[in-house]
Amino acid sequence: MSDLSAFEQPPLPHLSESQFEGVRDLLATYAGVYLDRTNQRGAAMALRQRMQATGKGLESYLGHIAQPRGRSELHSFAELLLNHETMFFRNQVHMDTLRDIILPYLHRTKPTGAPIRIWSAGCSTGEEPYSLAILVAECFGLPLVRPVQIYGTDLSSAALHKAHRARYRGRALHNVDQELRQRYFVRHEDSWQVRESIRTLVTLEQLNLLEPFPPWTSGLDIIFCQNVTIYFSLETFRQLAERFFHTLPSGGMLFLGFSETLWNVFNGFQLHEVGGAFVYVKGNLPIAQRRSPTGHLLEPLAPHIAAPASPLPRPIGPPASPPPRSTTARPPQRTATVPPATPASPTAPRRVSRTTPLREPSTPPPPLTPPIAAPDPAALVQQGRAWLDAGAIELVLDLHRHVATSGATAPQLLALIARAHANRGDIDLAIVEARRALELDSLVSDAYHLLGVLYLQRGEVRASIQHLERARYLEPEMPLISFHLAEAYRAALRPSTALREYRATLHKLAPLAADTVLDGVAVSWLRATCERQISQLT
Repeated sequence: MSDLSAFEQPPLPHLSESQFEGVRDLLATYAGVYLDRTNQRGAAMALRQRMQATGKGLESYLGHIAQPRGRSELHSFAELLLNHETMFFRNQVHMDTLRDIILPYLHRTKPTGAPIRIWSAGCSTGEEPYSLAILVAECFGLPLVRPVQIYGTDLSSAALHKAHRARYRGRALHNVDQELRQRYFVRHEDSWQVRESIRTLVTLEQLNLLEPFPPWTSGLDIIFCQNVTIYFSLETFRQLAERFFHTLPSGGMLFLGFSETLWNVFNGFQLHEVGGAFVYVKGNLPIAQRRSPTGHLLEPLAPHIAAPASPLPRPIGPPASPPPRSTTARPPQRTATVPPATPASPTAPRRVSRTTPLREPSTPPPPLTPPIAAPDPAALVQQGRAWLDAGAIELVLDLHRHVATSGATAPQLLALIARAHANRGDIDLAIVEARRALELDSLVSDAYHLLGVLYLQRGEVRASIQHLERARYLEPEMPLISFHLAEAYRAALRPSTALREYRATLHKLAPLAADTVLDGVAVSWLRATCERQISQLT
């Protein structure tokens, strides 16, 4: 037997359409994670690993996890498909607001000795609850002048095992400056371990968010649930938001991730702005500016609240130094949706979009300021496209506060938000928003086009072709769709089909001037690339 045979893997199991749908529905019901066909390879790899571990064949294994007696094995299978990547102080605006405004407010208003209670729902490997504990130590000092209880829960036992070890390195510590590391971490070989004084503030527990909440969730002050629901269907998201609402007392706060919104998902919470962070509150919050569901200011700040009987302590550290702030440097903006543009001439290029005529360079660009009144939905889509063209990514992402899932323009707005995420390099979020756009309207060509390009970049060629073919069907005259489809065919080793599509792209580009730019790509570059590929394929 070869020495390499021990490392050889059996082939991936082939899932029929009905088998994949069964696995998809089972996981959605159990963990809330909804898989589509682009996840089929990942599901097959997880199945292979668990089939090897249990010694079962495909049909036997699928039958086993579908039964109540196979629940523990279903859990092991689900863990392999969950993404546990996270980092300390992931959403800096939320963290700053919590430390500087909300924790002091709760200290002023809660009865003496009553604990502040915070839940990190979907805590993964522990970075979020330990971040919250560090903020508590920064605000209240050690030992704490006010009791604080922090709970971290996750479905994954493997992730919780890492959370209990509390050792981190690399990207997880990107937002932790050297002073905070020295104060709250201990060097341990090639990693940093959270100090015991911080770990003791956090209680970790395994919990499936789709199952009944434990008794300790009653009477919480704050729930953090960030970047967890982006993988849920809208109905599952709505049900979870409603359960959060009922477990929180009046004045309780819910923090969602940057791309998550309850607008037209669940309307029980009120949207408030606190120190630049948007927080969902059960009822009113005197320290906040109340916002409409679409994000518009409704009322000013409340009058000053009396100071506490005992002041907060100075943060631990050098007396002359203010509390250290962990700053997050934004990643460089990357255009993930299209190849890099190559200017054809020193003159300013013209731009072509799907919905607006050619705009001459002398025409002033639209103002890059958010609307201050309730916007017309169609005008908002046009404004969003202009912002995207101008590189105003943050303004496009802010459109989330204006998206009504019952509105006719919601799919187009979600597709724009997906492109903005892609341009920032947040590919997972881009895919999620594009899928949501298609969930609302299966005829949004922009969403199909974007998904096709992103899947091609990930090497998911089959899924890329599937989405790009749908985009081409909906918009047969768009040159960029044909170009990306030709690229996907070439990656799939279908040279004759790729050749046909490159020629079709040249035909669609023929009426356009060389200095025209299509969604950031110069026509001259597209023509040169098509001609080069055609020469190589013939």
